[in-house]
Amino acid sequence: MRYPAYPAVDPPERRRQFSRRSLLRLALAGPPLAVGAALTLKGGLLVLDLHERERNVGKLAANTGRALEAHGLPAPPPTAAIAPTVVATGEPNIESLVEIPLPPPPNDAVADGSVGGRQIVGRVRMDSIEVDAPIVMVGLVRKGDGYVWQTADRAVGFHENSARPGGTSGNSVFSGHISSINEGDVFRRLPEIAVGDTIRLTVDSTHIYRVSDKLVVSPQDSWVMNQTAAPIATFITCVPDGVYSHRLIVVADLVKG
Repeated sequence: MRYPAYPAVDPPERRRQFSRRSLLRLALAGPPLAVGAALTLKGGLLVLDLHERERNVGKLAANTGRALEAHGLPAPPPTAAIAPTVVATGEPNIESLVEIPLPPPPNDAVADGSVGGRQIVGRVRMDSIEVDAPIVMVGLVRKGDGYVWQTADRAVGFHENSARPGGTSGNSVFSGHISSINEGDVFRRLPEIAVGDTIRLTVDSTHIYRVSDKLVVSPQDSWVMNQTAAPIATFITCVPDGVYSHRLIVVADLVKG
């Protein structure tokens, strides 16, 4: 039996109507729901990752134990958790923690022995021009019809009969070569010294002088070696270097005896 064919009827279309309040609720709830879903997914993945790491650590421990047992070695004891220990102390002693070395005092020791055949009697230091030289005694020697001062060989000459350094008065006279093939150049840089520079003289004891004047004179101007009422030191060398036609005079006042 054949049934008559019925004309196809489309299902009734369902129409949804959203009120303004429903749309507002959906707009407000949408972002929090999305964030919650993302956090839930991330949390789940984190839990899975932690479980996977735990299983891997367990497998490693089991394999290590079996390997040690196969070689007849004892298994290591379980490692206990070590809690950090905090010890309360007082204020830190900065001086004991940081030690700043102080520069050593200037070494003014006089070397024993002789130089150029003369006994060393002292030491002169001019730090600003890097002079550090022994002192020997020099005197007058006859030359022709007159007298000339001896020269010191690779040292500073302390003129006999001049004042001893550190006294209450007098002129202590010293001389040295600016350049000499045979006797060195102990005062090579003496022209560079400046007024105000410090000179340390050690003869008997250490005395500190400060440069107060510089001048150039002729070789006949022997007055620069005259004795004075105030305690001074005079240092003499030939200038210009290589010509030696004049004398450079450096005068220093005693500041600490």
